[in-house]
Amino acid sequence: MKKIIFLLIVTISLTGCFWNDDEDVIEKSAIITQTPTSLGALNTKYDDYNSNWEPDGERGGWIIFSSNRNSQGENFDLVYANLYYIEDSTSGNLTCEVLNFDLPYDFEVAIRNINSDKNEFGPYFTATGGNLILMYSTENSSGYDIQFMDMTGWYYEQWENYDSIPKSIPKINEYADDLYPTLTADKKNLIFCNNKNDGVFNIFNASFNSEITSEALVSGDINSITKIETLSGTGDDKCPFIGEDNMMVFASNREGGYGGYDLWYSFYINGVWTEPENFGSEINSSKDEFRPITFDVLGHNLMIFSSNRSGGKGGFDLYAVEYETY
Repeated sequence: MKKIIFLLIVTISLTGCFWNDDEDVIEKSAIITQTPTSLGALNTKYDDYNSNWEPDGERGGWIIFSSNRNSQGENFDLVYANLYYIEDSTSGNLTCEVLNFDLPYDFEVAIRNINSDKNEFGPYFTATGGNLILMYSTENSSGYDIQFMDMTGWYYEQWENYDSIPKSIPKINEYADDLYPTLTADKKNLIFCNNKNDGVFNIFNASFNSEITSEALVSGDINSITKIETLSGTGDDKCPFIGEDNMMVFASNREGGYGGYDLWYSFYINGVWTEPENFGSEINSSKDEFRPITFDVLGHNLMIFSSNRSGGKGGFDLYAVEYETY
């Protein structure tokens, strides 16, 4: 069984930026080291969580997440920010800078088309089948559905092929509340959670007949949808995310935690998911830890998650951690 050792998180400073040395562009920076600390400039006094990181080059990219800041604490929208990472040549630590310049207009149009007067949760970017796809969950009259938008034309500036209309995924959305989509490494399985079993959230696998593309999502080209028994306990298991090394991270209020929702992890080995393990007290607290994501920057394994622990700006805040797997 692989184990995880943590190196962890963030102190606040003001610093220069390789993209632009104008301090008006730089909001705040976070030095990613060893102890969980709020990613200050991304957070507000409202709830900020459910993030996803999409790289744009080796050092930069954007983070997109759910927040109820626009409605002053009411419904959740998708919001985003620009991030840039610098590795300190002396300490080896990463500095994550939050930049305040806008993304292209067409991306803003896409987000406006997604956001509604209801809740939008769990954004997830993935490159698959020659497409760049943004998935998320949106609230309707009967619960939550998973939808997606094909961002390929926007990303490659092929505006004639850019379709900014959200689309639903058949078969998956025949359940109750369907949330937090993520793809397996082979891009043939869509993992998500729903509460069709007596209102308890479990983690499910939608197996597609081929690599998942925009066309496959629209047509619902799914062979089977099954609950992943190893990952589904008696509590609520939510927010699955699959990152590097076939590792899934998720949130659960199952027994064996430290209070509320904790972060857990599992590895896909020899065709099965291993028994989940708790990240431990280095990450989890007596409050809620929610929707973790993992990714690699400049050779560093990073995880961003949200928590309503004390010391933040209010509600749920975004936090970060560096970890190593063995």
